[in-house]
Amino acid sequence: MTTAPRTRRRSDGSPSARTLLLTVLGEYVGYAGADRVWSAAVVDALQACGVEETAARRAITRLTHEGWLATEPAGRFTRLVMTPRLVRLLASWTERLRRAMSETPWDGTWQQLMLRIPAAARTERAAIEEQLAFQGFGTLGQGVWIAADAGGVRALRELIDELGLGAHATWLTCRTAGAGGEAADGRPGAGGDVRPDCELAAQAWDLDAVRPLHADFLERFADARADGDEDAFVLRTRLVHAWRLTFDKDPRLPGLLLPDDWPGRQAAEVFVRTWLDCHEAADRWWSQLDRDPRPVSAQV
Repeated sequence: MTTAPRTRRRSDGSPSARTLLLTVLGEYVGYAGADRVWSAAVVDALQACGVEETAARRAITRLTHEGWLATEPAGRFTRLVMTPRLVRLLASWTERLRRAMSETPWDGTWQQLMLRIPAAARTERAAIEEQLAFQGFGTLGQGVWIAADAGGVRALRELIDELGLGAHATWLTCRTAGAGGEAADGRPGAGGDVRPDCELAAQAWDLDAVRPLHADFLERFADARADGDEDAFVLRTRLVHAWRLTFDKDPRLPGLLLPDDWPGRQAAEVFVRTWLDCHEAADRWWSQLDRDPRPVSAQV
């Protein structure tokens, strides 16, 4: 695993060519288990999403120069090949997306990381902290991070080891002191007191800052419908892209630790419903777009 290439939003607030390119590669290439795609298909896909051809080709060139993509000539056509580190990155994004589609399982145990990064490793620190936030970890200060979602621990361990900082990381699990006992079925809170856990969560995350992300998502997609295959492709691409961007802020805490009116629940329902409504039509349009452009005699 490695940290993601930097992404930006345009001045009008819409996704840049770079960010949409990564979303397309993750959602239609990596998600399907492939690692290569026709360059022309990617350019056409981005154009359908409102990105000009020159901007699309520039985004491809930048990711190629940075080592995320390689090119593979095929006659007079070109295939883009995702490098192993991009394949790993997009797989981690897909896994995070899957986890965010349902309630975070929790038995009252927090994942805890104690991380003491040397002052000289500033670049590595930024990469790790970015991925900690993406995987749902919040900081308690002084190099202490916690998460209710254990799903990202393996990917984070791999990143920390890859960056040569494994000796500076200590992984623990813990429970809050003073929390009430478990219910008969073993679930925390149903028969006990989750207030200590809620107070701990409030120290690690600013949930009030996350609310607007869900409000914006709901405003954009609650009533979104696709009219035709191409429209379904555009809707699914923008839907997945917007959903992924919430991971930078939303720790996906268990329902027991969230306010009753938490908008993330409705946002998750909207995401799942909309994705299911448009994914087949979107795949159909993408399959036509990504057909082998070479003459049949030249195909192998």
